[in-house]
Amino acid sequence: MRPFYFVILAIIGFSSTKVVCQYRVLPGDVDADGLPTTPARICLGPSGTEHCYVPPNYMKDAPFGLDPKAQDIGKLDGKYLTLFTSTFSGGGSGNLTNFALLAVRNGDLVNILPKVQLTNQSEYKIWNLPQISNSPVIATADFVWNFAQETHFAHHQYTIEVFVFNVGTGHYVQRLKYTTTRKYPGLDDAASIRVLDAEKQTLLSKLKQSQPS
Repeated sequence: MRPFYFVILAIIGFSSTKVVCQYRVLPGDVDADGLPTTPARICLGPSGTEHCYVPPNYMKDAPFGLDPKAQDIGKLDGKYLTLFTSTFSGGGSGNLTNFALLAVRNGDLVNILPKVQLTNQSEYKIWNLPQISNSPVIATADFVWNFAQETHFAHHQYTIEVFVFNVGTGHYVQRLKYTTTRKYPGLDDAASIRVLDAEKQTLLSKLKQSQPS
């Protein structure tokens, strides 16, 4: 399959002509069944592949090559933060998406998010929570599967994780992780997963309790 090329311009400042970040999103190659054989990439500049971020394989010969997307979610030190996602599928009912939060440092795209990989039965939110952080906060929810009692897309409990920028390390860190007490609808009963808004008050309370003194 011939790759598609997307050019995205990130513009800051008051001049509408000042381009400070230009990148291209390149899907991976796929086989005859539409399954990925090479990873997707996001590359700086109008051409070339010298300054690219490539997600690590899920496992050997299992690249995150499908449905790559880039989204500017905010700024860090005056520069754009770009959320880059790409998906692996083995052809079954489930798939897995890799998340990278990219900053331009020394002319290269650097992932400043720890390992975050979510199934297709998950949800993520990007929140501005000034009481927690001056940078965007990333919250995720992914289903917990009790094989003995639940089918794949039934109601499940969810694991909540929250990632916050750490000024000392210059990277995001996991600040919170817990499993919901209640079960939420899976894809048998809902068109999409909706957990985080319902858990937001609990999440905020836990974050405030864990705030560094």
